[in-house]
Amino acid sequence: MADAVTHARFVGTDPASDEVVLMKILQVLRTLLLTPVGAHLTNESVCEIMQSCFRICFEMRLSELLRKSAEHTLVDMVQLLFSRLPQFKEEAKSYLGTNMKKLKMRAGGMSESSKWKKQKRSPRPPRHMVRSASGPMDPAQSTALINNISGGVPFIEQHSGGSSTLPASDSAASSISSPNTDSGLDAGSKTTSKEDLTDLDQGSSAATTPVTPSMEPGSLESQSLCSEVERAQSASVESIPEVLEDRDLLADQSDSASVHDMDYVNPRGVRFTQSTQKEGAALIPYGLPCLRELFRFLISLTNPHDRHNSDVMMHMGLQLLNVALEAAHISPYQSLLCLVKDELCRHLIQLLNVERMNLYAASIRVCFLLFESMREHLKFQLEMYLKKLMDIITSENPKMPYEMKEMALEAIVQLWRIPSFVTELYINYDCDFYASNLFEDLTKLLSKNAFPVSGQLYTTHLLSLEALLTVIDSTEAHCQAKVLSSRTQQDQSPQTAEGDASASIASSSTETGRPVCNGPDSVEQETSASCPPTSGHLMAQKMRLGRQDQEETDSAGKKGFKKPHRFSSCLPDSQELSEIKSKKKLLITGTEQFNQKPKSGVQILQEKGLLSSPMDNNEVAQWLRENPRLDKKMIGEFISDRRNCDLLDSFVNTFTFQGLRIDEALRLYLEAFRLPGEAPVIHRLLETFTDNWHKVNGNPFKDNDAGFSLAYAVIMLNTDQHNHNVRKQNIPMTFEQFKKNLKGVNGGNDFDQDMLEDIYNAIKNEEIVMPDEQTGLVKENYVWSVLLHRGATPEGLFLHVPDSSYDRDLFTMTWGPTIAALSYVFDKSLDDAIVQKAITGFRKCAMISAHYGFSDVFDNLIISLCKFTTLSSESVENLPTVFGSNRKAQVAARTVFSLAHRHGDILREGWKNIMDSMLQLFRAELLPKSMVEVEDFVDPNEKISLQREETPSNRGESAVLSFVSWLTLSEQSGLRGPSTENQEAKQAAILCIKHCDPEKLITESKFLQLESLQELMKALISVAPDEETYDEEDAAFCLEMLLRIILENRCGEHLQVFPHLLYGEITVCLQGQSVVRLADCTGSPLSAVRSR
Repeated sequence: MADAVTHARFVGTDPASDEVVLMKILQVLRTLLLTPVGAHLTNESVCEIMQSCFRICFEMRLSELLRKSAEHTLVDMVQLLFSRLPQFKEEAKSYLGTNMKKLKMRAGGMSESSKWKKQKRSPRPPRHMVRSASGPMDPAQSTALINNISGGVPFIEQHSGGSSTLPASDSAASSISSPNTDSGLDAGSKTTSKEDLTDLDQGSSAATTPVTPSMEPGSLESQSLCSEVERAQSASVESIPEVLEDRDLLADQSDSASVHDMDYVNPRGVRFTQSTQKEGAALIPYGLPCLRELFRFLISLTNPHDRHNSDVMMHMGLQLLNVALEAAHISPYQSLLCLVKDELCRHLIQLLNVERMNLYAASIRVCFLLFESMREHLKFQLEMYLKKLMDIITSENPKMPYEMKEMALEAIVQLWRIPSFVTELYINYDCDFYASNLFEDLTKLLSKNAFPVSGQLYTTHLLSLEALLTVIDSTEAHCQAKVLSSRTQQDQSPQTAEGDASASIASSSTETGRPVCNGPDSVEQETSASCPPTSGHLMAQKMRLGRQDQEETDSAGKKGFKKPHRFSSCLPDSQELSEIKSKKKLLITGTEQFNQKPKSGVQILQEKGLLSSPMDNNEVAQWLRENPRLDKKMIGEFISDRRNCDLLDSFVNTFTFQGLRIDEALRLYLEAFRLPGEAPVIHRLLETFTDNWHKVNGNPFKDNDAGFSLAYAVIMLNTDQHNHNVRKQNIPMTFEQFKKNLKGVNGGNDFDQDMLEDIYNAIKNEEIVMPDEQTGLVKENYVWSVLLHRGATPEGLFLHVPDSSYDRDLFTMTWGPTIAALSYVFDKSLDDAIVQKAITGFRKCAMISAHYGFSDVFDNLIISLCKFTTLSSESVENLPTVFGSNRKAQVAARTVFSLAHRHGDILREGWKNIMDSMLQLFRAELLPKSMVEVEDFVDPNEKISLQREETPSNRGESAVLSFVSWLTLSEQSGLRGPSTENQEAKQAAILCIKHCDPEKLITESKFLQLESLQELMKALISVAPDEETYDEEDAAFCLEMLLRIILENRCGEHLQVFPHLLYGEITVCLQGQSVVRLADCTGSPLSAVRSR
């Protein structure tokens, strides 16, 4: 059925009717694949179905409705195919090679460019001529039949010639070809159409540039499954799957030619072409090979350097990759994972350079899905991706759109929200000797980016703050969970006996093999079992239950788990990480010195104990190979020094040349350093190399000199073929010339001619890249190859850790930048929602610092908030009005006192700022009445206020000033009544301070730890006026607060420290001139305090 539909032909009438037919075909294909019976389709049938849909989707001459329908059909098909991935398993290579057809996807369209017109001059004749028994065949039917024979699956016809064009359906972008018998075209157009289609197979093969994806060693069936991707020149018609037989093609073509004689044409003119099926061939349901070929094709669509990929094609490829990654759990399949590591990640990072926002956004979305689920396999790809995002965010290029920076920050925020992602960044990169400090650098970047240059907040600033707060939110949630867990354990401690009993029941149930599930957990498990999976990973776990190889896969995964060599365990402690980071700083210092003067860099590392002294050549050679920060030029100079001959031998021994052809080994060798230009130095380096290569490969040549001569000839060939200066002056060397230059060099004999030809072609097609000598795409290719090589070594191991493992370390690194960013945003923002968000961030930082006992963090936070209260910066006269009319200052004040009430135990230096604020509130008469009234047995009311009422002279002076002020004001300003506004502001300030409850700091001081209590009392003493700035009311207030603290702690163990602390303060208050003044003051505040 699939073959009949995909090979159907029909006579074109008008565009609308033809597109209706194509729409019906789409519906049939979709139903055929998505229904349960579709699971029995073969790999070839599925590829033909996908091919038909891709043709319609990429044919721009069709209506948008039809193309969008094809897109939605492709989305449904891709979702189904990849959701079935957990049901498949990778077959052995031998099985795939003998029982599977080789699936290829190639370009199926033709271009209307001048190049295509040139190709039409020498059309290739059709391979088979099939004539009807009833009479001569119509030219259009002939072309359709030729098209069907030439490829097994028809291509899209694109006609060029004259001013006439085919209707949209006549170029059917599916596998349907429409004869133009009734299309209303003139004779000239028909002739052109026939020539175009006759030459289709030749044109598609001649006009395409094969792109061979490079596969990593060890990938399953990389040769049989990862075929070449051929591209057509058409910018609107993209790659289409074509099924090719690995068997004898000529026999297949003769079979298909005979089948066409039996094609059935119904009364409506629809031709049904029978598929060729050899006798005895098994129809195997589709599996992983089909998915892998589809996955590879989708990845090829995202290549921005392929000129045949239009924006529409790249966007469609990204969209379908997004669907595939959402539906499937790809990492267990090595044949798919190798494509992800290399081509997919490379194309995605390259797409971050494009200016089309839709491609940029789609690539970021696919990157998120990749690194969310497969980052353990993509360590250095993730590092390059994050560095690229950092470059975009910090770019000063005026052409860089603001939206690109915004989306880059959104991408970081999304990654930061992945559980344990930030923790894994820290442990896999910041704590890796030769990786970037990704977490630290990104934290600094986000903090800096939260500060607007112009003073106005934009979305980028808020997104930077959001990313910083994501770390704080996660850490605070973990701290809250730990607090609740500890409380729960304390509450359950009396029930130890019951716990022991339940434990015994659990153990007995385990022995019988029937677990006991009680309580809400069991209900949750039952509910989760019945709920559909929400991600590809969960779906994979559910669907793997039916797999027979599940236990084998699980056991293999457990055996394959490794830890990085730099760690002593899979979960190193904070002290070990601190030592690694210290060592990393020293390594960076030594590396920087080595890049200036190699010998000095090695000496520094020896002095720091990171390299042995005297120098161990093997140790230094390994360091030169592992450290990617070293300058390749300096490495070449250092190892080529004649005083370091032993080091050069050790350096060459770090390579594995066994089993490699001499040019392959030389390529690996020369990419590790920059070859110096002096002939004697080159001779020394090549001689050591050839001696090692010749030895480990069993002496394949007559002597070492032959190997040296061949290696030197390879270098000269590389220069001749790829050096632009040489190519301008001379014609590149041919293979015959290369062979002639090496005649008789192998001990008087010739080298193997096939080997020389392979070497020549390898060097001609792929340059041996000398580090730091190339730019552009060549350099990108070199950098990417180095990245893949590092990822294949133990250095590429990625460690997964629990989410809350290193919260303390992360908070130590982030609290400074985060509090600075919060303070700036709080100060500059006028939006209540943003202000509240900043306050929430302050509160969470305070909670974390209290949980870990970080007094310096909490002090810094309190000091920052006290500045925003404006209590210390305003004069006493203006304080009630300014504070009462400033809502942001009131919010800051509430937050300060709330945090001091809740986490006062860890407050140290911050007490001074709080006491300064309280003294200002006292002076401005904003404190509650209970705090400014003290007991006095002399007064009839037994209470006296620490704040004196104004004397008559002061009131008279004030009245005079008010009268003068009234005379200077205009009549209109007098009607506004500023005094009323000031009074309302003062009432708002009094109400705010009442809610702050500052008295609680004094009354609950008995619950403070000794160190915090001492700092509180020291703060009160420090804010009290000295002899130069003496004020009686201020001194009385401070002394009263001290006495209240003493009374609150009179029964506690802290009482013994009071005499020492209070002696100096009482001496200042009660001696000297203050005592003299007390003799003349009756009913003064200080006398009231003194009487107590």
